[in-house]
Amino acid sequence: MNPFQAAFAEVGAAVPRILLPRPGTDLHRFSVIACDQFTSAPRYWEAVENVVGDAPSALRLMLPEIRLSQDNGEQIARINRTMRQYLSDRTLVEIGESLVFLRRRTSTGVRRGLLVALDLEQYDYRAGAKTMIRATEGTVVDRLPPRVEIRRGAPLEMPHVMVLIDDRENRLMDTLDARRRSLECLYDFSLMQGGGHLTGYRVDDPRLLLEVAEQLSALREQGDGFLYAMGDGNHSFAAAKVCWEELKPTLTPAERERHPARWALAELVSLHDPALAIEPIHRVLCGVDPAAVQREIGFDAACPPDAQVLQPMLDRWLAEHPEAGIDYVHGAEECRRAAQEAPDRLAVVFPPFDRGSLFEVVREKGAFVRKSFSLGEGRDKRYYLECRRISPDGGEI
Repeated sequence: MNPFQAAFAEVGAAVPRILLPRPGTDLHRFSVIACDQFTSAPRYWEAVENVVGDAPSALRLMLPEIRLSQDNGEQIARINRTMRQYLSDRTLVEIGESLVFLRRRTSTGVRRGLLVALDLEQYDYRAGAKTMIRATEGTVVDRLPPRVEIRRGAPLEMPHVMVLIDDRENRLMDTLDARRRSLECLYDFSLMQGGGHLTGYRVDDPRLLLEVAEQLSALREQGDGFLYAMGDGNHSFAAAKVCWEELKPTLTPAERERHPARWALAELVSLHDPALAIEPIHRVLCGVDPAAVQREIGFDAACPPDAQVLQPMLDRWLAEHPEAGIDYVHGAEECRRAAQEAPDRLAVVFPPFDRGSLFEVVREKGAFVRKSFSLGEGRDKRYYLECRRISPDGGEI
């Protein structure tokens, strides 16, 4: 193992072998937003189909959740066939061992990130885990099977996972930003459907890689071993963990050390990046008497308790009232508008999310309740672009 890979291993990571669309590919049509976005907006995905047309695209390598059904077998088989086709006809080509420094212009400014491979051996999605990589919200195990099914037979992975680091002074991203003019620009293009603009830079200089690993090591020590908190895509990351645990017993000890499925690609983002919007996710109770439900549960929707307190109370009440339901809504005004659509609805709008408490809450309480926060608006989520081999013929990390 070379020195920089050894340094990254100490911080639960690796420098991956990245695959990108071959030069000349229309990246505006190739790059597509995360599969778990716009799940109630079929027109968004219809527009994506129209933009992509018959061009090579990540749309053919993923399954939008809006299209999930009881029988996903044929869709998944088609995805896997397309992955193999893109490898065989060199629609996707390897650029070698490299991190990718990302600058994404979004609705809230230029958000910076770093694409790395994270070690699934250092991750546990169960509440209370003391691993280097931890879930920030409760993982709903029932949501894992479709994601596991997709990854289990796939030769490639594409990440929509965003992982937070508690870099209060943004030193890591500032270091990379200061060097970017000396880095090779891998791509620079506008994302479809109002997704902003994305620029990616190759980070493969051994000295810079060691510097990155050293800064991550300092953050790990600062966090008493807790370095990475899942931001977006926890269930996809958890599915990768399930697949790895399935595969691991079939491998020799030596194979377990180098098998590519042991790692999963993720974009690291500083929790304190000025352009990273972290918003609370609000609630709309449906099929209820607004006054009665507040009285019975014992809260004031105009000034609700913290979601960590209220959600368990809501869960208990809803379990006893099957006629009622709950929606999770992004945006305070959207939440209020949704509640005003019918007299049997109640809006529960939370105050701004305290990002400074995120690592502390996960460290002390294990995780937030589900649907506690979101990293920005839907169009600002991660788009698919970079790929990595995860099948045995992929060779190395």
